[in-house]
Amino acid sequence: MNSTAGSPRTADQDFDKNHRTHYRRILALCRYLLKSVDDAEDAAQEVFVRAYQKRSTVDSSKSYLNWLLKIATNHCLDQLRRRSSEARIYESIDPDRIGPSRVSEDTLDFLVRAEKGERVRSAIQLLSDKYRVPLVLAYYNEFTYEEIGEALELNRNTVATLILRAKQRLREELKGL
Repeated sequence: MNSTAGSPRTADQDFDKNHRTHYRRILALCRYLLKSVDDAEDAAQEVFVRAYQKRSTVDSSKSYLNWLLKIATNHCLDQLRRRSSEARIYESIDPDRIGPSRVSEDTLDFLVRAEKGERVRSAIQLLSDKYRVPLVLAYYNEFTYEEIGEALELNRNTVATLILRAKQRLREELKGL
């Protein structure tokens, strides 16, 4: 994506194309991490603002999507930390936090798959941040344990343990749903 050799218009066009291509994936990550559609939309927009501001630092030999996902992950983690600090200050939980929206179509097959997917998404939302964040990064965004460790400032073994425990808790939650 590094278009320093091209005209500013070309760089802007490249950025617009990348925004259209990757926005939904970034929004989905933010929604899973933040557990709020509204916060996720704000976060996704902020991610692209930051990406635009830092577009000259993109390493064209590496995946642009992974670069964006790292920006999104770091931004969402900052939001979660801020939220945690605010909750301690105000000793309340924001009642406006909602899970991902449901999608509907007319076919029974789709509805069955959607219901199963919704059960999994609901169970994931019930996990604490400590377990939900590494699980989402690993399975929905295909981060390696090393990348997760780097983003969360944990070693690889700790990440593996958190993901194992997250899967165990997820199984328990799915039995209850």
